[in-house]
Amino acid sequence: MAASSFKLQLTNGFFVDFNQIARILSCAAGCRDEGRIPPDAYTASMGISIRRVENLCSMATAFGLIRSKMLTPTELGLVIHQYDPFLDDLGTLWLLHYLVGSNERHVVWNRLVNQVVPENDRFSTAIARPYFDDLSQFYSESSMNKHLRKEMGAVWNAYTEQALRYLNYVRAESDQVYVRGDPEPVPPQVFCAAVLSYRDRFAPKAVTLDVPLLAKATNSPGRVFGLTERQVRDLLEEVKRLGYLYVETRADLDQVRFREDYDFLSVIRRYYEER
Repeated sequence: MAASSFKLQLTNGFFVDFNQIARILSCAAGCRDEGRIPPDAYTASMGISIRRVENLCSMATAFGLIRSKMLTPTELGLVIHQYDPFLDDLGTLWLLHYLVGSNERHVVWNRLVNQVVPENDRFSTAIARPYFDDLSQFYSESSMNKHLRKEMGAVWNAYTEQALRYLNYVRAESDQVYVRGDPEPVPPQVFCAAVLSYRDRFAPKAVTLDVPLLAKATNSPGRVFGLTERQVRDLLEEVKRLGYLYVETRADLDQVRFREDYDFLSVIRRYYEER
């Protein structure tokens, strides 16, 4: 098999339990000055198995809360732990949805929110399965059959049974059949942070980005949040009013221009301070 940069097994079939992920983040924040936090430090603190700790750390890493291998808190993780230690704020949940959904390494989550959900009126594990056929070049048929269904099931469960259900991004229509919900509004500051994250990862050092790109491109905020172009433009106008960036739509321009005095973390911190 060819080597793959994809991570097929993010959840390993475990539910995405935000209460436990919050406990992982709390433990990491308490050991923030350590160069590395070994997994057994989490097991001792939380009283759960090493396998479960490894799974929760994997998910916390995917959400950008702790660092891979070192298992120490990221700067984002420390900000979120300071202001939303239980990971139950809607803005936090939207942000975590964006960070994992726009990361191509986490291929199952990424393709579900970028392709399956936007491109189908109804969707299920069976409908989504062909979107992953190309992965057969990296994974054996037995691995695909064993793990892919579990991973998709865990993602559907995250949006219908776990904390992400509060976003109303996806809802269950019947047993194992899902439809798009009527999502809760994305806070403008969180949308702006997603725009900055998109710029930092996919167009590093770009001074401007076209509005249609932010609305429709793969991994864009508009795409991952499930927004129409009109909704994206309305959010950008609100972000502009708050002073985080410039929106230029005069003459032949249709773009946002970034300010040098705001970055991803500063916008997130201001979101929490001004709630």
